[in-house]
Amino acid sequence: MRLKKLLFLLISALLPFSAAEAKTIAEARGQVVRETMTYLNTPYLWGGMHPQTGMDCSAFVKLVYGKAGITLPRVAKDQYAQARYLPPSGVLPGDMIFFAMKSPGTAKVDHVGIYVGRGFFVHASFTNGVHIDSVENPYYYARMVSVRKYNGF
Repeated sequence: MRLKKLLFLLISALLPFSAAEAKTIAEARGQVVRETMTYLNTPYLWGGMHPQTGMDCSAFVKLVYGKAGITLPRVAKDQYAQARYLPPSGVLPGDMIFFAMKSPGTAKVDHVGIYVGRGFFVHASFTNGVHIDSVENPYYYARMVSVRKYNGF
């Protein structure tokens, strides 16, 4: 019995977080949605990865998910590849929306945003920086490729 307790304590010390720090999926999704709002009005900078100097869309998504303890790839097409397809009825706040901005009507993903609920998503756009848009905006709707969720969600 002592050996089991000692083994448990040893393993617990090696884990990256304790059970008290663990999040439910709902808590992680909520954190992702809340975190998107903290970056509103951050300027767009292609290749930028810092809120102080500007970010592009995939850096924004990577940063927001990272704050919730989830590691994503750096570029939109890799984020797309590592996420799972969702039917429209399965979309929840915190899911990622992917677009083909340069090649509408194709699956050549080059833009990503985060769905925040009620038909809106937050993304870093070239013209407006980090802001909220409607999924029903004809410009974005025509370029939407897929809504996907991170495998951990």
